[in-house]
Amino acid sequence: MEKIILICLGILLIHRPNVDGAVSITSVDSFATDSESWQIGWTGVQPARVALAGLDGQTGYLSHSSDGGGSNGKWLMWTEQSDWTGNYSTAGITEISLEAKVSSGTSPVSLRVAFDGSGGWFYSSILSIGANWNTYRFSLDPSNFTYATGSGGSGSFAATLSSVSRFEILAGAGGVSYQSGGDLLQAGTSVNTIQFDNIRAIPEPATGSLLLLGVMYRDWE
Repeated sequence: MEKIILICLGILLIHRPNVDGAVSITSVDSFATDSESWQIGWTGVQPARVALAGLDGQTGYLSHSSDGGGSNGKWLMWTEQSDWTGNYSTAGITEISLEAKVSSGTSPVSLRVAFDGSGGWFYSSILSIGANWNTYRFSLDPSNFTYATGSGGSGSFAATLSSVSRFEILAGAGGVSYQSGGDLLQAGTSVNTIQFDNIRAIPEPATGSLLLLGVMYRDWE
């Protein structure tokens, strides 16, 4: 009987529908083979995959640099790939987790995540990223996010989180400002190289427990 219950829970979880996009609790960029389409959108030096082991010991992580001037003057990168767009609320995603370190330049670095959607751009509070690999988690609670003035939309974080069209990571000690020519956020100039691995969507605890039950069942057989 217990196995039947776990099978049903696993099926419900695996087949949980994605609404308005493909983001899900299984969304993760591990950079095992390429840069996973992260970009700066300009003609500067783009984020690049490094074929070395990251914090998890697996080969492949992403490295991106800012030089304080020109196209790479400000540290930021973003993605519009399908597994990071859509309805985060319906998907049950409550956090973004990532592994990171500052490999050169000023350390620690102030890091934020940001989302664009029908509510406009919203950016998170700061986490300080150090010179050693570590895991960092950004809560998607509304109290952790601020509307980017001038970025349009309804000004509602709930509206943006239900219709994410762009996911950005930005660093810098300056205040966050919206740039309409490129539709992105930036936080002042910096001279840094920051490396990333395993950018991951984290589910609400109840959903995570169901996922664990599914794994336990497979191991139990």
